[in-house]
Amino acid sequence: MNKKIKLLAPAFLALTFSFNLVSCTRSEKKSNYGITEEADKFVIANQPISSQWFPEELLNWKAEDDKDAAFNMGKVPLAKRVDTEKLEAVNATQNKDMNVVAISIMNASTSGNPSQGSSKFASNTFSYWQYIDKLVYWGGSAGEGLIVPPTADVIDSAHKNGVPVLGTIFFPQTAHGGKMEWLNEFLEKDESGNFPMTDKLIEVAKTYNFDGWFINQETETTKEAPLSIEHAALMQEFIKEFKSKANDDLEIMWYDSMTKDGEMDWQNALTDKNDYFLVDGDKNAVADSMFLNFWWTNKKLVEKELLKASNKKAEEVGVNPYDVYAGVDMQENGTGTPIRWDLFENGPGKNYTSLGLYCPSWTYFSSETIEEFENKENRLWVNEFKNPTINTETKGTEWKGISTYAVEKSVVNTLPFNTSFNMGNGYNFFINGEKASERDWNNRSLGDIMPSYRWIIANEGNNKLNATMDFATAFYGGNSIKFMGNLEGSKSSNIKLYSADLKLEKGIEFTTSAKSSAQVDLDLVLEFHDGSTETIKADKAIGTEWTTVKYDVSKLTDKSIKTISYKISSEENVSNLIFNLGNITIQDPKSSKKVNVKNLKLDDAKFEEEDMYAGSRLSWDAGDEKDIDHYEVYRINDDKTSSFLGATQNNRFFVNALKRDDKSDKTTFEVVAVNKNNKSGKSDKVVMEWPANNIPKANLKVSKTLVAPGEEITFESISSAVTESVEWSMPGSSTEKSTDNNPKVSYAKDGVYSVNLTAKNKEGEDVKVIEDFITVSSKVKSELTNLSQNKQVTASSFVNPAEAPNFALDGKTNTKWCATGTAPHDITIDLGAVKTVSEIRMAHAEAGGENPGMNTQSYTIETSLDGVTFTPVVEVLKNQLGNTVDTFKATQAKYVKINVLKPSQGADSAVRIYEIDVLGIDSIL
Repeated sequence: MNKKIKLLAPAFLALTFSFNLVSCTRSEKKSNYGITEEADKFVIANQPISSQWFPEELLNWKAEDDKDAAFNMGKVPLAKRVDTEKLEAVNATQNKDMNVVAISIMNASTSGNPSQGSSKFASNTFSYWQYIDKLVYWGGSAGEGLIVPPTADVIDSAHKNGVPVLGTIFFPQTAHGGKMEWLNEFLEKDESGNFPMTDKLIEVAKTYNFDGWFINQETETTKEAPLSIEHAALMQEFIKEFKSKANDDLEIMWYDSMTKDGEMDWQNALTDKNDYFLVDGDKNAVADSMFLNFWWTNKKLVEKELLKASNKKAEEVGVNPYDVYAGVDMQENGTGTPIRWDLFENGPGKNYTSLGLYCPSWTYFSSETIEEFENKENRLWVNEFKNPTINTETKGTEWKGISTYAVEKSVVNTLPFNTSFNMGNGYNFFINGEKASERDWNNRSLGDIMPSYRWIIANEGNNKLNATMDFATAFYGGNSIKFMGNLEGSKSSNIKLYSADLKLEKGIEFTTSAKSSAQVDLDLVLEFHDGSTETIKADKAIGTEWTTVKYDVSKLTDKSIKTISYKISSEENVSNLIFNLGNITIQDPKSSKKVNVKNLKLDDAKFEEEDMYAGSRLSWDAGDEKDIDHYEVYRINDDKTSSFLGATQNNRFFVNALKRDDKSDKTTFEVVAVNKNNKSGKSDKVVMEWPANNIPKANLKVSKTLVAPGEEITFESISSAVTESVEWSMPGSSTEKSTDNNPKVSYAKDGVYSVNLTAKNKEGEDVKVIEDFITVSSKVKSELTNLSQNKQVTASSFVNPAEAPNFALDGKTNTKWCATGTAPHDITIDLGAVKTVSEIRMAHAEAGGENPGMNTQSYTIETSLDGVTFTPVVEVLKNQLGNTVDTFKATQAKYVKINVLKPSQGADSAVRIYEIDVLGIDSIL
């Protein structure tokens, strides 16, 4: 499979899968799945999105008033990892004490991120959690917001793997739109001398269920607003107050930027200038940890041995050196980033500090295919051999791989343990081995605990098996592990997968689901903490269909599992074997009660596109946390089949762009709870009624309105979806009557022509009449003239001189006009004289290489003869495109104004327009 990742796809859609729901017990469901129709690629306006704030906004925020807050809560508690002393290093250079933090771009933008995934495959499904100890959810911008909590799906995924996740507080440099007023608002005290912001930051973390904040203060001194020693003192006091109020339940990580003297002076080490933010003058703790700037590895600073000096300084001030993280900037070059590892190492298996990776998400954002992403992930986190037990052979500053230093952590220490190797996205969705959908999807909350070792495979004889993730088949969700290669008869391949500290109690069942292109045996190999190893035969062989085998572990009661491995073998030689491992379940069948869904409600429904699509917010009573794993959401169809809409770990769910069934004015939703042992309880249902929309609404657009005689133009019906037929009346054209949806016509003579469109169905009809719509003139050439390039232009504001409004008229799509602050923003073009205009073309963020989520969503276009009185000619409310073309009646104008009402697809308030072309003719008609 070589599918494109499509990293910056703009749409967030609802899943609509179909199958027969026969019983509330999962094991009894019939495997009779069908595929529903594709949904249109747009977002209903009431879709819940993740939060981000400027300081003043957060100070006014209340969770109880935030309609999206319940959707943005992580629901998975932070899992407890296996104790460090129970872990075993798989190579001589791993250090159990050293930590790794990943500061990662988990979503392409700060704003506009859906709370519970979407119907697109593209998602940064990071899965090497075993190598990191903290995740910083990196975000924040001058146009979107500075205070950014992690999205719920990232919280759930991190917590499931025992990794605390921190939100970001980002004060950008002034060149990137930073303002000193934001820092001052953040550090402002109330009349009692306390910081109101500390309470808000704690409230957000407690409400959304994440673990603290990363503070990156880089707004520097300006003449108008100087950065001072007072800011540093206030920041130290702020962090101490936060820690005191949070009772040490929440972390603060500080970035090495501002010094105790209130200067922007990156130290690249722990020094006298920045230890102020880790300990105060009385050696009392301030922040929990510090992320050092990246230049410790640069040639100019090598001789200073900054990490060695940081280690010494940490001991001097009473700080654990492993609470100091040596920063590595990977955003641009990833594993091609040169690093002086010798400056990080402090002898075999030891390091001066912990390791901090900035933007290891490079693996995702630099990849065009899922295979490229997977290979880059493995190279970054493991090594060039894709096996942590093999010592790296890299030299000098080449990338060694994180497994060189970090021991594999594990959360396989409690029962039940159930994994289907689901990464949290897929090109398909499978339930119990049956394909339920061929639609793309992502929801990182559904990601499973992935193998600790990627990959440790010991092949006997002439065996040769290699491992990869499979996106074409799965047991549940979107993925399985695929092993490919050759087996020699009676020889085995041993695959070590999980590190664990898991006691086998009485009554435990151990099952595994797999399938193979040829019949093979799959033995379970368990290594125990007492030093013993047991190989357990399966109760049957693995066949070509999904096979669930059982392993009798009753004789191993009270032993504690250290590692989980499998041994694949065949009595005969097998060439080109394809073997899929789909599920591992270790459970006491009686340990988890079935959960019944109660009080399912439709909290909100918004209907768009002539009431043909709905955005529906559902809620129900939450099940007991110790029993519930996740919920599945369905639509009951008129033919009694059920369409799978998605799954969630929250007791809230949003169905986006649900298409109306033409045969019914009602939709029934059903929610089923799945417990820890993968069993379903009783469901609940709720009915949504659709508004009446039986009469069509006529509407149209045209490729050009100002044309030369004989020039062909295309009309297009954009009438409502219930339209069954159309009739066009285009007097004076080459085809005066038409029933085509998109007729192509021309006009032979100069003149101004009207157009009528009638939209019909069996319930009635609607007529759209546009008088004097098409202007035909011998003065018009086949290509209209760009009347605006390099003309005089003004704007309501702009970020800096390099993003001034004139850059929107320079004919280039690598420069732009950018303005931040509260919308609306406007830009006015002076054409120099009165011209005839009929078309505006604009290049938005995506056309300049930015995230499509930053494309202008809503705007109006106005024209004027005097620059004082403006007349509206175009209104666009739901654009998603990177390049837009808007045609309108030919109009005389000297000035053209564009009013940007909603600058992006999300909450980003910055407008980004790379080019504006005003098209027409350089004369008056």
